[in-house]
Amino acid sequence: MNCEMTIHDRIKLVIGSNVAAFSRASGVSESLLRQYSSGSKPGLEKAVNIAEAGGVNLQWLATGEGPMRIEDALMPEEPEMGALDKMAEFALIPGYDIQVSAGHGAIPGDEKATRRLAFRHKWLKFRGLNQNDLVMVYAKGDSMEPTISSNNTLMVDTSQKVPEDGGIYVIHHDGHLLVKRTQYAPGQGVWLISDNKQYEKLLVNIEETPEMDVVGKVVWIGRDM
Repeated sequence: MNCEMTIHDRIKLVIGSNVAAFSRASGVSESLLRQYSSGSKPGLEKAVNIAEAGGVNLQWLATGEGPMRIEDALMPEEPEMGALDKMAEFALIPGYDIQVSAGHGAIPGDEKATRRLAFRHKWLKFRGLNQNDLVMVYAKGDSMEPTISSNNTLMVDTSQKVPEDGGIYVIHHDGHLLVKRTQYAPGQGVWLISDNKQYEKLLVNIEETPEMDVVGKVVWIGRDM
């Protein structure tokens, strides 16, 4: 592993043979990963995501210099402040290998963070988001089409637990994790609504339904173009 390899070679090595699995782990679309492997260069944000998911040293990935693996990377005595300043621009949001249903329901999986996705602090601040309240999960199913497609990455703000009309929320209900749009029904409860009109809406009373819990509000959707 040295400087004779191009950045495309290094990215291809990190991704491995299962592009789809690495896409899920990194939050970078398969199409972009294939472009980076063949000719395009990733920006800093995508490079951070790829390095984080692959467990490799960002400096090695970008330049071929230094050790490949993070555990072998030592902080230099006089680090380049420009590089550190760039890294400080980003918040790393934990991603979980959990699918929330945009269909008929999905049982939660392992709740340990499996990856971290990079977002600029300025971007989060502009939207009034606190990085400590944010998690990343996957959507599964088609009931929220065309807004949310299966395998889209969702950023969920876990501090926003009171459903608002028209908002999209991740909700734990009857043993399933659902992603639905909400609308209050005065005196009755809350409607859980699918954007795909082929699915019927569900009326629930949050206060009288102990097996229901609002996990948080969907504040960002990542999708392939």
